[in-house]
Amino acid sequence: MSKRYTKNFFDFIVTIFVLLVKIILAVVPLKINRIIFKWIGSFGYIISKKRRETALENLRYAFPEYTEEQRRLIAKQSFQNLMITMGELFIMHRMSDEKLKEIVKFKNLDVVEKAKAKNKSILFLSAHYGNWELLAYSVGYFTQTPLTIVVKPQSNKYLDKILNKIRTYRNNKVVSMYSAAKVIVEQAQSNGAVALLADQSATKDKDVFVDFFNRPAATYKVVAKLALRFGITIITTHISRQPDMNYVIDFKELDYSDLSNTQDDIKELTQRHVKAIEDVIRTNPGQWTWMHHRWKHTPKSNQGNNI
Repeated sequence: MSKRYTKNFFDFIVTIFVLLVKIILAVVPLKINRIIFKWIGSFGYIISKKRRETALENLRYAFPEYTEEQRRLIAKQSFQNLMITMGELFIMHRMSDEKLKEIVKFKNLDVVEKAKAKNKSILFLSAHYGNWELLAYSVGYFTQTPLTIVVKPQSNKYLDKILNKIRTYRNNKVVSMYSAAKVIVEQAQSNGAVALLADQSATKDKDVFVDFFNRPAATYKVVAKLALRFGITIITTHISRQPDMNYVIDFKELDYSDLSNTQDDIKELTQRHVKAIEDVIRTNPGQWTWMHHRWKHTPKSNQGNNI
């Protein structure tokens, strides 16, 4: 049996399981859904030793002033947040307008309206924080601004189709992150809106290193490079889960009017949007995915100038 056949068979089995979970969740109250997936996150924290240690190592660098007990609590909350997000992802397309309005509130919505009035393209930047899937889903629908969402394709092609069908249920579109530059240019030329998560590790030799929680992190430069070239409006946005398990979405326009399309300013703008993400994460670190290998690349002595 070939490796390709084995993988396809395994992917198919996983997809069938996911579809069964979706069917079950369709009749489970949202409150129970969240309780179940929070428990799954707690269980994942216990059994996933490698990911747990990655999260704790990242937290030791990010919050050296915290006790180990505090860092372990944040790591556990991070696992819980990830699984709650997954549980809500599978049912958000079934939520009525009334339900969405009940669980999602907007802050500084005028920032989006002012940006739209400029008749220029908009780039919504966020992170794997809170329920980022619900963020794009809600923003596109309630602001009447269909988004082109940049996503990382799943290796499981069957599961990838299921997830993208949910993401595009209310008129958003999805494109592969490997086509991000082309898509941003197209949207810039048509005054469209793009949404992407800017907190993933980039390449070590083609992108740029900027500070993220006091450590150099390889970061995609395409955002800053194209924003400066085309004058795209950048709006940093995040969705925070509240104590009552509902959400608040906040918007802030990122000012870069003092920058020009130069190598140094590309790096400076990249640093600014990464700092904006860091500031949000610091408000509630348990809602970010600390188990991600954000700092897996180490910069060379001259890496910062490789624009």
